[in-house]
This record gives sequence, C-alpha cells and structure tokens, in this order.
Amino acid sequence: MVLLMMMSTFAVIEFPQAEASEVVLTDAIQIVNGGSANDKMVAADADSMGNVHFVWSRNTQHLWYQMHNPRGDVLISETQISNPGAHRAWHPDISVDSDDNVHITWTDKAAQWTILYTLLDPSQDDQSGDSAIDNVISIIDDFEVSVHTQNRDWPAIDTDSENNAHIAWEDSFEPLDKFYQQPQIYYSMIEPDLQSREAVVAVGETLLTPIIGHKGHPDVAVDADD
Repeated sequence: MVLLMMMSTFAVIEFPQAEASEVVLTDAIQIVNGGSANDKMVAADADSMGNVHFVWSRNTQHLWYQMHNPRGDVLISETQISNPGAHRAWHPDISVDSDDNVHITWTDKAAQWTILYTLLDPSQDDQSGDSAIDNVISIIDDFEVSVHTQNRDWPAIDTDSENNAHIAWEDSFEPLDKFYQQPQIYYSMIEPDLQSREAVVAVGETLLTPIIGHKGHPDVAVDADD
C-alpha cells in the first residue's frame, strides 16, 4: 500500500527536461583525419587533469593513440603504438590509472590470435601537439597476455588503486576439451614494474566460466576495494 501511494504521488510530479545546451559542455570535434585510412574501434578514457586519451585500430592493422586536453586541443597527435611489422589490431580497450599512465589491451589477429598489453606514460612527451615516439612513451611494449591455439578476442581492461591492470577476454582455448571449443571468459592481472619496464603476471590466465555455453564480449570494472 505504501509503495502504491508513493508511486501515485510521483506520478503527478513533472520533471523538467534537460536542454542539450545544459548538458553538452563542448561541441563535437573531429579527433583524427585518417584520409583514406579506415580508422575504427576507438576506445577512450580520461585522466586526473581531464585530458582524454584515445586508442583505435587503423585499417585493422596497427594501433594508434592520441591525447587531447579538456578543451579538445591536441596534446599528442596520432601516434602508432603497435610495433613495426605485420599486425591485425582489433578491439582495443583503455584505462588511465591514478598516476595518469595509460593501460591498453588489444587483440592481434596477424597470426595466432594474441591478447596484448601496452603501458604508456604520456608525460614522457613534450605534449606540443605533434606525434610522440612510441619507444619514448611506451613503458611496457606489446606484452603477450595470452596466446594459444584456437581464437581469442574482445579484451577489456581496468586498473585498481595500486595501478595494476585487470584484463578479461573471450577465448576458445580449452586444453581439456571439455566445452566443445565454445568461447569462455578468461582473466589475468598484470603488475607493471616501472623501474624494469616489465609486466609482472600476478594472476595468470584464469578460466572464469567453466560451464558449457557460449560466452563473449566481457567487460571489467574494479571497485574501491580492488
């Protein structure tokens, strides 16, 4: 009865509609002009200063990165962050940690499908609006999180209070052949060692969904208790 009365009370209250000018703080801007290039699968995150970091796949070959300030001005122009050579970059995801370092995961489908991890420190660039140098801003460069037989894709990433990276992805690998090669969800935790510029695997590849059935397109979020 109380619930019905409350619903009836709220039913007669009119809530004002927000105008676009009240909620849209900036006009839409073009992030990059790839010309004849096919730029897609963009992911974005913001840092503690309100700067926005973008990562995307160009021609489904290489991974590119760009950084804007809160006004939309370019601080680091489009920069290839995947290593030279043959790549097929798909489905990147990005997370900026409390030190404003940029954690990126993506799938390389050039050969055996591989989940990769990259850590960038944009402060190593002068942020004058031109392109950065991959070797300069990359702290950890194209680290292999998972590579096996069968296929894997759709990685997602988030960071915790210790700036560790948590990665989940869809994977058809099953060494015991129990799930009829139906995609499952795997997880790994990476502890970046900034001094040695290495990725320390704190939690190795772990199967999260040990039941028969198609699993796919995971996402990951780390709470206040990590």
